[in-house]
Amino acid sequence: MTKTSPKEIFKKGIIILSGISFFWFSASEVINMITKPQTPIANTQEENLSPEAILRKEMKGYELVLAKEPDNVFALEKLVEIHLQLRNLSTALPLVEKLVTIQPDNQRYQEVLKIIKQGLAQEKTKTPPPPNSSNIPDNNEKK
Repeated sequence: MTKTSPKEIFKKGIIILSGISFFWFSASEVINMITKPQTPIANTQEENLSPEAILRKEMKGYELVLAKEPDNVFALEKLVEIHLQLRNLSTALPLVEKLVTIQPDNQRYQEVLKIIKQGLAQEKTKTPPPPNSSNIPDNNEKK
């Protein structure tokens, strides 16, 4: 039997203690991540935005894509969708016309173009109500 020196015992103790502490801190962080997951910051910021603000944010992104790639069909389609959701027919019209120019055989683009033109024609033919027309009787009227 060989006798171990106090120095060797001390080294082994430090190694064992270091291993245990490493394991403990690693395990505690893993347990913490599982029990308390962090939510991404981007999601919490987007949750506070209105649906219209989210659409406008997406619109800016697609406009940046079109600034670099003017004939990007995907970005044009998405911008048309966003403008239609926001009821911006006059802004969607040139985008659909560009899509029709890029892909003249695409029947879907032709149909959307026709629908937008019909919608714009209906908007033009609508006569706005007179400024003082309301269903509330005027108190000054004689009975």
